[in-house]
Amino acid sequence: MLLIISLIIVALFIYFLKDSLKKYANIFYIGAAVISIAVFLLEFLPMPLFVKNNILGIFAKGSIGTAMFVVVMYTGALPKGNKLIAPLMKIRGELSITAAILVLCHNFTYGMTYFRMLFTKTSLLSATQLAAAVISLVLIIIMIVLTVTSFPAVRKKMQAKKWKQLQRTAYVFYGLMYVHIMLINIPYARLGLGMYVANVVIYSMVFLGYAAMRIAKAVSVKAARAGKTYGKGLGAVMYGLAVVICAVMTVACFAGRQTVSASEDNEEWDDFFNEETVAAMVKEIESSQTGADSASAEAGQTNLSDTQSDNSDAANAGDSGLNNSDYNNAGTNNSGSDNSSGSSSTGISGNGDQTDNGSGGSNDSQGGGSGNDAPVNTTFKADGTYTGSAVCETYNYNVTVTIVISGDTITSVTAESEAGAQDVQYFNMANAKVPAQLLANQSTSGVDAVSGATKSSNAIKKAFYYAYKSAKK
Repeated sequence: MLLIISLIIVALFIYFLKDSLKKYANIFYIGAAVISIAVFLLEFLPMPLFVKNNILGIFAKGSIGTAMFVVVMYTGALPKGNKLIAPLMKIRGELSITAAILVLCHNFTYGMTYFRMLFTKTSLLSATQLAAAVISLVLIIIMIVLTVTSFPAVRKKMQAKKWKQLQRTAYVFYGLMYVHIMLINIPYARLGLGMYVANVVIYSMVFLGYAAMRIAKAVSVKAARAGKTYGKGLGAVMYGLAVVICAVMTVACFAGRQTVSASEDNEEWDDFFNEETVAAMVKEIESSQTGADSASAEAGQTNLSDTQSDNSDAANAGDSGLNNSDYNNAGTNNSGSDNSSGSSSTGISGNGDQTDNGSGGSNDSQGGGSGNDAPVNTTFKADGTYTGSAVCETYNYNVTVTIVISGDTITSVTAESEAGAQDVQYFNMANAKVPAQLLANQSTSGVDAVSGATKSSNAIKKAFYYAYKSAKK
């Protein structure tokens, strides 16, 4: 959907500023570079998810740059005599250079994760992620070459024939760009995420429509030069073929969709959670709870129910955060555990600023804490809103879950995150499924992690666990 918004913005930009772009091109290039750098740096700062996804996202995800490339593409595909050709052809080179500068923002933002993994931890990338990363590198190389040779000063130094031959690699660039976009979007579309399904349909219509127009135009021009008429009906054939391919790509979004249990997608799961490890966790929790009970006894309070719940959580450590990560790799454990003062990286809060003084965090620090934590007969402190926070393992962004209690029942579960551009898509994958399952089950028991976003799924479950504990009597 960001592409549609970006196309509208680019259309307005061209309508009002096309003359200025031609006259003061260098100023626009500098402005595009400043925007790209600013967006890249802002990605490291905390901000509302809506702003990060939909405002900065227009640049960080490359939507504006792609929209400009789309205009450049269609300018060359429009039939002769079209009223749009003349004004667009005048700024086609300037648009392509500006687009390339803006797209580099996307390359740097996501490259920090994927290029780093490509060169240092290739095994952590799925097959589609690996292919998308390699194609992205090829795209960057082609784009830089085309961009440099689009500057008038460079173009003048080249022979016209060689320049045209070099510029024809733009067709390879557009084709690989479409493949790259499909590799990114189809896996998530198959998980049932509507935004990615829409992306597959919209980008397919745009790129396949362009391919149909460009091929039809090329054949028609060649036929006209040869004095033949066989090119006249080719346009309809190419458009029909484009529609068929677009339909096939859309169907591919729904073929074989599934989510898998968190315990099914990590071979190390059973090895880690053996009887010895669970017994050690229970012992640690009991030891910590003894200290917590002594402290609460001095204050005239007891935490027996919390003790029972924590021991139950340790025995049901099957929903641990030690699954493979959002990139299908096994994560590392956090070494610290929550103590009675609540000085942990994972916090909870509820009505009246109530905090949990139990030691269930020790279990969570070992990857548990998202087991069968909500017995059917559990009662809550009071109706109201309670929140819990957790840090997504390996990727270190905060996740906050808010639950609403009404009539001794959880009536709402919502999750938010501070994930950066390179991680937010995985949080969104998990957020589209996990909160609804938590609400339906009234606990983390039986809630599956979303395949490909296991770490994010577990972070949501862990934050829910803390929110739930803060609401308990």
